[in-house]
Amino acid sequence: MELDDFRRSWQQQPVELAQTALTEQKLHAMLTSSSSANPLLRLKKNASRELSWVVMAFGLNGFNAFFFARNSASLQWFVVMLMVMLAVVGGIVYQRLRVLREMEQQHDNLYQSLKSRISRFRHLMRLHDYVGVVTLILVALTVLVVRQAELLEYVSSSGPNWGWHWAIVGLGVVTVLALIYAGYAIGKLEHQRRYGRHLDQLEAAMRELEA
Repeated sequence: MELDDFRRSWQQQPVELAQTALTEQKLHAMLTSSSSANPLLRLKKNASRELSWVVMAFGLNGFNAFFFARNSASLQWFVVMLMVMLAVVGGIVYQRLRVLREMEQQHDNLYQSLKSRISRFRHLMRLHDYVGVVTLILVALTVLVVRQAELLEYVSSSGPNWGWHWAIVGLGVVTVLALIYAGYAIGKLEHQRRYGRHLDQLEAAMRELEA
C-alpha cells in the first residue's frame, strides 16, 4: 500500500510541475504582450499620464507662487502647501509606476509576485485617496485661518440676526464636509476607472490560469 501511494505521488509530480510552469509562461506572455488587451499596458499608460499632470500642476503652482502670489504672504503659504501635497502625490504615483515595472519582470514565482505587487498597488491607491482628503481638509483650514477675523466678527455680532448668522455658519460647515466627502468619493471612482478595473481584469486572468 505504501509503495502504491509513493508511485502515484511520483507519477503526479511531473504533471503538477508542468502545469505550474505552463501557468507561469502564460502569465509572463500576457504581461509582456504589446496588445491593447494587456491590462498592464493600460495601467502604465494611465499612471504615466497622471504623473505628467502632477508635474504640470506642480510647475504651475510654483509659477503662481513667484509671480501672482508674491505680494500676499497668506497666498504664498497656501500655494506652498499645495506644492508639498502635489509632491507627496507625485511620489505615490511614481511608486505605482515602479510597481508596474516590477510586474513586467520575470520572477521565480511569478504568480505570487504579481499577487503581492497588486496588493501593494492597491495600498498606494488607498494612500492616494487619504492624501486627497487631507489636502481638502488643509485647504478648508487655510481658508478658515485667512478669514478668521471676518468670521469672528460675523458670528459675534449682536442683534436680532445673530441666530441666523450661526445657522449660516453651521450650514457652511456641513457644506464643506459634504464637499470633502464628495471629493473623496469622486477620487475613489476615478481611481477605479483608471486602475481598479484593470487590476480586477488582471486578477481575474490570474484566477482563470490558476484554475
